[in-house]
Amino acid sequence: MPDDRARLALARLGHRLFGGADGPEPFVSVLIPTWNRAALLAERTVPTVLAQSYRRFEVVVVGDGCTDDTAARLRALGDERVRFFNLPERGRYPEDPLLRWMVAGTAPLNRALELARGRWFAYIDDDDTWEPDHLASMLEHARATGAEFVYGAMDFQRAPAEWLRLGAWPPGTGRIPHSATLYRSYLRFLRYDLEAWRVGVGVDSLMWGRMLDAGVRFSFLDRVVAASPLRPGQDLQGQGAAERAQREYASAQGGAG
Repeated sequence: MPDDRARLALARLGHRLFGGADGPEPFVSVLIPTWNRAALLAERTVPTVLAQSYRRFEVVVVGDGCTDDTAARLRALGDERVRFFNLPERGRYPEDPLLRWMVAGTAPLNRALELARGRWFAYIDDDDTWEPDHLASMLEHARATGAEFVYGAMDFQRAPAEWLRLGAWPPGTGRIPHSATLYRSYLRFLRYDLEAWRVGVGVDSLMWGRMLDAGVRFSFLDRVVAASPLRPGQDLQGQGAAERAQREYASAQGGAG
């Protein structure tokens, strides 16, 4: 989009004039949208962020109108780098499970972009995990390549006995695992679009497509830096699980009629 290209040029100019070089340890904002997954968030995901070998970061967790004990569990971690904000109500997502899966978390994620204070943004889903050198390796790769957007590979547990390796070059739909991304904070003018489902893609894929069209410099770190294990009691995740839920939803709607 021409407007995105113009805004990117202005963002780069502002970075050069007022931001300058990163220095040896740039501050990173880790963005985590969440909704009522307090236990997984506090016991699985956030601990892998706090255990990073790279230490200069904040964790910006934004609740999508959480009604559980997320706030209390995060406070109990006792780390001042973790900040939690809860939206007053949940985002307005489609009722269809597949369409909702495509855009769930959009509202808190855009709020996290507003609250973040780092020079780089990293994302992780509220039930995923990072390798201990996730941030260090991604930043090193960005520095070596001059990239504005870096993504790595991810181990994804689709089913109990099925693990997939996600992430590949060149960038494109299905090739960029969201929990394995790092990008410049001056790209925050690009927001996640709640209407992504209308064009048949996930909210993250639409975002990456806009970045590519605008001319953002991408680079791929060809190693696993994150993982997405099944949640307790789950036997399928990702689009397959969403499609199954969609079929069940459609059947229930038909039965109700």
